[in-house]
Amino acid sequence: MINDGKAAGRYLRYKLAFDRLDEALEDGWLLEAISLEESIITDRLLSIIASTEQAVSSKQSLGNLIAQAKKLMTGSGSIVDGDLFHELDQWRDARNECVHAFCKLDEHAYADNSAEIFSEKMWETAKKGRELVDLVKHLSREAKTGPR
Repeated sequence: MINDGKAAGRYLRYKLAFDRLDEALEDGWLLEAISLEESIITDRLLSIIASTEQAVSSKQSLGNLIAQAKKLMTGSGSIVDGDLFHELDQWRDARNECVHAFCKLDEHAYADNSAEIFSEKMWETAKKGRELVDLVKHLSREAKTGPR
């Protein structure tokens, strides 16, 4: 167990977030899973940026954090198809759709299977978010310690 009080508290909060995330996915609580994924991803991006001693605000949008972390890690802030930061940005868009457009009318709103289509979108977003959480966690560790 971690001895330092602050580190122990942080570890326990982080463990709780991962436990809740995995439980939410298992039980089908997709909006909770997506929200926890966003929280963890945001925290890890903030950690990447802070590890370079750059000024960072936790009030920045997820999109800004993705671009800033990419610039620090690769030297370029442009989002390129196929890289982790592009996947994060695509996931951010899907997250926005799931969280903010739950009842918003879209091209499927009047289809008989509208609820199923949206439910599948939430499942895809939650599963992809879980994958990205692990990738960003690994990237954050690399930013602090160097590649392994």
